[in-house]
Amino acid sequence: MAFPAALPARVVPRTEIHTPVVASSSPGQPERGMPTQDCLANTICAVKDRVRWRVPAWKPAFCQKIAHAVLESAERYQIPPALILAVMINESDMNEATFRITVRNRAIYAKDGGLMGIRCIVDKQGHCSNGHVRGMRWKEVMDPATNIALGARELAHYRDGGGVTKLTVRTRDSKGRLVVRQKHVPCAHKNHAYWAHYNHGPHYIDHGPARHYPHHIGVLYYALARAMGVDTTEVTTTRLTVNDPGRRPRTFDHPVEARYQKLCQAIRDSKSACAGVTTAVLH
Repeated sequence: MAFPAALPARVVPRTEIHTPVVASSSPGQPERGMPTQDCLANTICAVKDRVRWRVPAWKPAFCQKIAHAVLESAERYQIPPALILAVMINESDMNEATFRITVRNRAIYAKDGGLMGIRCIVDKQGHCSNGHVRGMRWKEVMDPATNIALGARELAHYRDGGGVTKLTVRTRDSKGRLVVRQKHVPCAHKNHAYWAHYNHGPHYIDHGPARHYPHHIGVLYYALARAMGVDTTEVTTTRLTVNDPGRRPRTFDHPVEARYQKLCQAIRDSKSACAGVTTAVLH
């Protein structure tokens, strides 16, 4: 299971997380990329039943609660519900009680947990001291609806310039001499999906196993969007340049690792009763 790196240290009023947003649950035609609440709840229950590991299935009422929270956060932060759900599956196998503790110098340094794998660096008073969770208690972070909102906000943060990259620039110093220096600029996500930063933090890691994280999320995102019959344009138009020697190029319709093959098959087998027409199908 992958957990997101420590969030950037920035104080954010919690009212932005808890202020309700009304999400449509009407049975009519969903907005572009936005399923109805009933469609999403049906998908959540069906997928949960196939990915859970020694934990109880969710009851329909709880699936409706999770679906409402996902749609609420999707509307607030303009993040596709299928992407939020993809991160949820990847980070926690849809287990709202899962967590991991990091210990340093024989003391608890951080906790990662909840549906979206949110990190809380714990201070001496038992509060989180990092990023978007600064000042919150661990119990608050673990609340399913709050945890989903925090995850969606983190995705939006990196999509909208929270990631950074190094740029080599040539400038002249005070004596008119040409000098070369490194400058940090907002990441344009030219060779990776913006959701890579959810795991990598501000700097995208273009080597080793970590570079495959955006593909892992992408194949789940695509499979979920297809299962719910919603628009897939964002994922199908996302640039992905990760290739493995001796293998076909990675695409979002082709899971490579066994775990993601099984997860995508579970999503396809969920037989979600959702109406809609998917667009921009990968070939």
